[in-house]
Amino acid sequence: MKRHLTWILLLLTLLVGVLPGAAAAGMEKMTVTFYDEVSQSYGQPTVTDRINLTLDGAPLTPVDVPALVQYPAGSQNGRTLVPVRLISEALEATVTWVPETRQVVILREGSTIVLTLGSASALVDGKQVQLPDGIPAGVVKWEGKESTMVPLRFVSEQLGAQVEWQGDTATAAITSPKEEKPQPPTDPTGPEEGDLGWITGLDFDKTTQTFTVTADHTPQYRILDLGDRLAIDLLGAVYAPAVGRDLILSVESDAIEQIRCSQHGDDLGYGYPHTLRLVLDLVPGITYAQNLSVSAGGNQVRVSVSEVPEQPELPPLEPGKITIAIDPGHGGNQPGAVYPDANGNDVKEKDLTLPMSLMLAEILEDRGYNVVLTRTGDDSVSLADRAKMANAADAELFVSIHCNALDRNDYEGIFTYYYPNSTKGAALAQQVQEEVVAATGGIGRGTPSANFQVLRETTMPAVLVETGFMTHPGELARLCDPTYQQKIALGIANGIDAYLNNRT
Repeated sequence: MKRHLTWILLLLTLLVGVLPGAAAAGMEKMTVTFYDEVSQSYGQPTVTDRINLTLDGAPLTPVDVPALVQYPAGSQNGRTLVPVRLISEALEATVTWVPETRQVVILREGSTIVLTLGSASALVDGKQVQLPDGIPAGVVKWEGKESTMVPLRFVSEQLGAQVEWQGDTATAAITSPKEEKPQPPTDPTGPEEGDLGWITGLDFDKTTQTFTVTADHTPQYRILDLGDRLAIDLLGAVYAPAVGRDLILSVESDAIEQIRCSQHGDDLGYGYPHTLRLVLDLVPGITYAQNLSVSAGGNQVRVSVSEVPEQPELPPLEPGKITIAIDPGHGGNQPGAVYPDANGNDVKEKDLTLPMSLMLAEILEDRGYNVVLTRTGDDSVSLADRAKMANAADAELFVSIHCNALDRNDYEGIFTYYYPNSTKGAALAQQVQEEVVAATGGIGRGTPSANFQVLRETTMPAVLVETGFMTHPGELARLCDPTYQQKIALGIANGIDAYLNNRT
């Protein structure tokens, strides 16, 4: 009997040892259902663990669905999921929901995270990244409430925060990104023994196109020809305004875009306690060897623009030889976003994108361009077919027109998306975004990249314009106004013109 009891105790010990840390901590249980993106339906109720959250030591409490753990099938180790808007806004990021692709776009200080619901990978600044344990973003329902949930640690760390697990209280403790503290000056008091002295002036004369460095000594310098920029290292020199920070000097020149000034210590290997580095960023096509000269005399070093070649004129734009593909988003049995107007009548996204697209087509045709539309009526067209139509037409550019939506009603503005790493797409997006914002007076929200199918599968520079948020009552009213629709169309057309007229 004792022998059997010993084996039972040993077995219980082993079982306790393999329990996940979360369960061992005695977390509160909750019953949820996970939405399956493949079947487009909710699965069976699942019992899982509820998680507490803190941000910088203060409680962070979701409004609807609490933070929870999702366990992969057959695994005892899970990943904490949190409402996307809760964690993003807590870390000063903005969130955009793209319904047609089931994607969440998180933006913060130029960084872009794109999470596709149900997908085990994400796009971070245009690069595909696998999510830890393959746990995707997804919709979760709990006690009649729904929320889009994202992996806590992955999103937090991509936004520069840190997450620490506190097992005794079942808490995921988030620490906000640390602000970069300014580096102390290399030497706040000036030149040291072994240095040559001060730089007393940096001046650019736009009339003579000469940049002059003035010192309180005879400057010693080295030149580094870096192709698209010229570096001049002033040995043993200190420039007071540049101590502890980098300076950018604006110049009016056909050869020099800007001059950057950086104070160094003894890290450049010249044997002096300090070196001042000046970097002249050159206009494309300009070189040190062909267009600049450096001379010295007395207490000065001078950089002169000796010759600037005339830029070859682009051949005149011939709109009649250019085809623009316009893609009115959604259509047919794909209504897109649907939200009520001020009178309570449902407005469908497909019924807004079509008139704007037809207006754009008319403007472009009046300007002499050839236009192909992926739909001209209330037709169902697959994303793949939209790209195929543009490719078959050998279009020069592709513009897809959509309206946006969020799970809040106080956010408005215009986005223009391009495909990651497409330089021409980024340039087109920038021109279109600027012109649409100028034409409408709307709020510009930027030009993020996104892995949308119509951008990925088209063979020409392509953009997707999110013309505004249907969830914002005021913006929805404007989007329904034909006069405002005309402004959007005019802005897009002007952006296309600007892009094509600045082509290289």
